[in-house]
Amino acid sequence: MKVIIDLIDDVREAINNELSFSLSVMGLKENEEGEFIPSWQANINQYKLDNENKKLYLFLGKGDALNMASFLSELNRLTNEEMMYEILVSYTKEEQRKDLPLMGFGESISEKKYLLFISEEL
Repeated sequence: MKVIIDLIDDVREAINNELSFSLSVMGLKENEEGEFIPSWQANINQYKLDNENKKLYLFLGKGDALNMASFLSELNRLTNEEMMYEILVSYTKEEQRKDLPLMGFGESISEKKYLLFISEEL
């Protein structure tokens, strides 16, 4: 389970809080050897903090990806308790909402994208 403070710490280490990066998700598919390989990529363009369930939902969309500058600005305003909320990637597939936990974090320096990894095909 990845929580908000994990994301903030990784952004600081991986991209040195580079605010010009955008936020994307990469789906990983497990092959026969048990290795995870990239299968798709999509933008995160909305998010919602759910205080009742103690979760941060990141929504996939066809619009522009969230800018790390505005996203980090919002995350850094959270309370210590909110920093411990689980992060889930949310999307709709076959008219059913899916909320998936993160497997990890990464970055694409050449594309200026900060990536969140999940294991699920769209």
